[in-house]
Amino acid sequence: MKYKVGKPHYKLSFIYSFIIIFWAVFLIIYSPFSGMNICGFMLIFLIIFIFLPSMAFCNNIWEVDEHYLKYTFYNNVIDKSQAFFKTIFTRNMEYQMKIKLDKIISIQVTYEAVPMLFYGTNGYNVIFKVLMKDGSSFSFQPIVTRKRKEIIDAIEFLKSKGVIFKDKYHILDQLDKQEALSYYLEKIHGGKK
Repeated sequence: MKYKVGKPHYKLSFIYSFIIIFWAVFLIIYSPFSGMNICGFMLIFLIIFIFLPSMAFCNNIWEVDEHYLKYTFYNNVIDKSQAFFKTIFTRNMEYQMKIKLDKIISIQVTYEAVPMLFYGTNGYNVIFKVLMKDGSSFSFQPIVTRKRKEIIDAIEFLKSKGVIFKDKYHILDQLDKQEALSYYLEKIHGGKK
């Protein structure tokens, strides 16, 4: 049994890239200025090696199976490009973190407020802080999709494998409700001040 939360957005990134490449080819073919040809070729290069991978891997992805919790986060363009071309050619997703389930003590469910500069307010991310038996810990953002059923199924599977969730703010209880999770987190954050 395997549960995967989030996925690369190949289809959408190819559609947007194709539209921009079509425009760049139009610049190359119909431009009376040689400088526009160079701009068109540079634009195609940037789309293929920067925009396409960055858009395909704009979300974090995590997976849980019988033995492991796997998580990946690509926080720069080089990592995204390498992952994109590797998964395109090998059809295999490589995870940056791979943790045995029997090495986990518990997962603490919390959140963080993230300033949204253009709106002058805060956004909120749910955080899973994984505490290990060797004393180490790491954190990741588990909600990477609007399909909450994927997340609920993965969490239930982890619970069935004996992983303990410590949810002080009752965030997991809100996943199956219709209200946007950000509203609930905003209420919690407002009450803490």
